[in-house]
Amino acid sequence: MAISKICIENIRGFENVTLDISLRPNCANILVAPNGFGKSSISTAFNCARGNKLNAQAKDKHKNQESLQSKLKIEFNGRWLEANENKNDISKNFDVHVVKSNIEPKAKLPKINGYTVAKPYMEIPDLDLGPAVEKEKLNYDINRYRIIFGRNSKLVPNIINRCDDEVLKSALLDVFPAVGKLSQKRLLNFLNEIIDFVKDASGTKTAISAEAEAKFGAKINKFSHLKSVFDTISKLSQGNSWLDKVMICYQLMDLHGSDKINLKKWLQHAVHSLKIRSIRDFISDINGAWVSAAVKESRGRIIINFPDAASLSNGQRDLLYFGCNFLRARDITSSKTCIFIIDEVFDYLDDANIIVAQYFLSRMIDLYREEGREIYVCLLTHLDPLYFKGYALKRQQTIYLGISPQKVTDTMRKVISDRDNPVWEAEISRYFLHYHPNECDLSQVFNATFGLPKRNGKSHEFYEFLKGEWNKCVSGNESYDPFAVCAYVRVQIERCAYEKIQDQADRDTFLLNSNGTAKKLEFAESIGVPVPEVCLLLGVVYNDALHRKGALDQSSTIALKLKNLGLQSMMKKAIKW
Repeated sequence: MAISKICIENIRGFENVTLDISLRPNCANILVAPNGFGKSSISTAFNCARGNKLNAQAKDKHKNQESLQSKLKIEFNGRWLEANENKNDISKNFDVHVVKSNIEPKAKLPKINGYTVAKPYMEIPDLDLGPAVEKEKLNYDINRYRIIFGRNSKLVPNIINRCDDEVLKSALLDVFPAVGKLSQKRLLNFLNEIIDFVKDASGTKTAISAEAEAKFGAKINKFSHLKSVFDTISKLSQGNSWLDKVMICYQLMDLHGSDKINLKKWLQHAVHSLKIRSIRDFISDINGAWVSAAVKESRGRIIINFPDAASLSNGQRDLLYFGCNFLRARDITSSKTCIFIIDEVFDYLDDANIIVAQYFLSRMIDLYREEGREIYVCLLTHLDPLYFKGYALKRQQTIYLGISPQKVTDTMRKVISDRDNPVWEAEISRYFLHYHPNECDLSQVFNATFGLPKRNGKSHEFYEFLKGEWNKCVSGNESYDPFAVCAYVRVQIERCAYEKIQDQADRDTFLLNSNGTAKKLEFAESIGVPVPEVCLLLGVVYNDALHRKGALDQSSTIALKLKNLGLQSMMKKAIKW
């Protein structure tokens, strides 16, 4: 099963956008897009789709136009699910969780010398982890059971004391249906048989328990429900004799019949207490700051109250907030498939915290897999995993968003991958991938040896081929070769430098004695040509592209950079400096 398309209408930066995307379940889907693409628009759309309808406020709408109708649609297994202002098919089929750096600007308004002075600060909103469970007092009277045992009434264990352990009570809640089955006729007759034996027995408590175990112990295995409850008590309670465990089972059975609701709440509060303790331990483990988040119960809800954002580093804040959201998603008991979106939280974590955050994700994915459920984890980021080595999850895939159609041409594939071939090595480097004012004709080699168009085998015609791919790229409407675009930028930068050199001897040195664009530009500067910084900075892009050889099929990583509007502006300046 896969989510193959996401359609967003009138949300934040998207007026009407359809993303062709293939999200895999139980896998980290790393969605890479440049800044300004609209990653936050995606997370906002899903965040608005967590109720019975798409709850998009004016601030969430495209250009803040409140009158516009907003929609989120996903194609899931070939059918469309839609969330709009009247319905939400997505929330009917999915649990949706969105995590992003959620700080909000606030202002305190103290009065100083009679004047109100705004004091700004950044606040991390409280996080609601779900309903709290009130502590219930068990309606329990031990004398009710002591009467049953007559002269051996002192043998009756007090379950308030003997079961005063949160782990044990939590385990008993897991076998609560079996407790209810203890009142079945054959099973109840067996328990009553044990009681009749015990109330007439003589001797010490230890002796009576040993005698009862010898007489009835093996028979417990015949009753699966009794064995389940008995084994739970045996495993998680200390100091109880065989007889104690049987009488605890009997009392639990009786309370289930007389006060089932209150007994269940008594056990449920233990689970709740363990949850609160684990949350506090979790926060303590991942937070190394001198301030931390506080776990509180307020108005029937579990609330995590975060400190002032200014008291934490960005990395601490984001890891803490992400970790707490992980807890919220982890504790969802719904059987629905989950969509878990993380909006750029990872982008600002250091290497160690990224490893920790990925551990959280891997555990969550494993929990869903173990339960036979599915979760779609989507990491929205501007960091390309090909270069940013922080992502190391076993199950992950990278999806590049917002990249114009692009395809590596046969010409660029051969020129880059076979540039070291002796039949053209010297000429390809000097006349084709670098600027040279003289024409070099390799049309026969291009065609006969490599099966490439003859016209591209003439160096100045090759430059025109590169220019054509550049024009397609900046238009944004046509398929283009990203490697050709990078080659065009480099050739044009060198051409500008060459034309600004006045002395012919210096020009010859520039062409013949300087290997590589950086060396050529360094020489130009040494003779008084002021080379703009932008020409040197772009070397990170064009040198990466033109020296790949074995990684040509990963053209999306280059296209992702070329999509950046700031980088495009830099390139436009560099080719005409």
